[in-house]
Amino acid sequence: MEGSSSGGEYDRPRVSRRRFVKALGAGGIGAASASHLATEGFEGSKGEAVRIVYAHAREDPEDPTSLTPRTRTVSADWYDDLQAALASYEAFDWSSIEGVRNASVVPGEDGGRSSISVGALHEGAVERIGDLLDGTPVEGSILESSTGDEFETLEPARRFDPDGGVAVPGGVACGEAEGLATLAPAIYDPGSGERYFATAEHLYEDADIDELTLVTSEGRIEIGSVVRRYHSEDLALIAPTREFTPDHALDGDTTRRVAGQFTRLGLADLKARGVDIHKVGAMSGHTTGRIQAIDGISCVYGDPCKRGQLKWGSETEFTDGDSGSVSYAPDPEHPDEQVLVCGLNNARTWWPGEDYIWGTGAYALQEEYGYTF
Repeated sequence: MEGSSSGGEYDRPRVSRRRFVKALGAGGIGAASASHLATEGFEGSKGEAVRIVYAHAREDPEDPTSLTPRTRTVSADWYDDLQAALASYEAFDWSSIEGVRNASVVPGEDGGRSSISVGALHEGAVERIGDLLDGTPVEGSILESSTGDEFETLEPARRFDPDGGVAVPGGVACGEAEGLATLAPAIYDPGSGERYFATAEHLYEDADIDELTLVTSEGRIEIGSVVRRYHSEDLALIAPTREFTPDHALDGDTTRRVAGQFTRLGLADLKARGVDIHKVGAMSGHTTGRIQAIDGISCVYGDPCKRGQLKWGSETEFTDGDSGSVSYAPDPEHPDEQVLVCGLNNARTWWPGEDYIWGTGAYALQEEYGYTF
């Protein structure tokens, strides 16, 4: 399973702590996975400021076709430094270094430089990468083995209330017949014009059925059937089969309208400014944290490697059944009214040496499939 170490009996990876190092040895980061975009070098910007597209958001939150780019101005020095790090990162042949199991870009903040973060099985791999990427700072973490891994049995903190209407927000408990995960806010496919329910694909890894249920105080209610599964992104799209409809909203003390998602540069900007991002998990509820790295590649579950991964927060704020939730931040133009999605929350680190929540960035889903939150 490529999904999460966090999420009920169907929401745990089938890789235990005891088997972690052995499992890592079975897969590596290939050259094709390491570069999503062709790189032909990098030329610096001219001037003191650069305008970036930080998000794509709907002018009308209820109209998914009203998506427009949002822009803001950033320092040219920061932008040039970030682009140089991204260029080195995308061009690097990660398969050339034995023992590397994840990598990502750490945008600079407070005037600091952007760097590349590497998780490896031994220090030699990190040192070798530092030598090859001369001029680009490299941060290294050594992934250690550990023993024991216990499944947690929890009761959902957030259940859907059918008496509140048929529009279903993200952040509530869902599952197939028995497993538990968290429902994401509605995903819109501009190709078909359809809205879908969404959650973690690995919920269905060992399931013989494709139904999606909501967990309520009176039991489970079937609301849809899986129509698309994306193993690498750990995303399942579910078409409604009853009166319940996917809503561009997140459950919580107050319902938060979802108006779109941040771009890769938008996530880098959030990291640089130290902005807190949030999640609402069905089990752990509302938590906050800061972005650690963007555009990650992870092969800790073997092939295929995951790309476009966002790392943020701490593993202590993510538990079994939270997989399928999203990370988000207030919409800068309407901070009290709506939010923009950062990415999916698919997993947490379960190995010593690193500490974060991780999942596929929303921008990666938009770039690859056109999907928007």
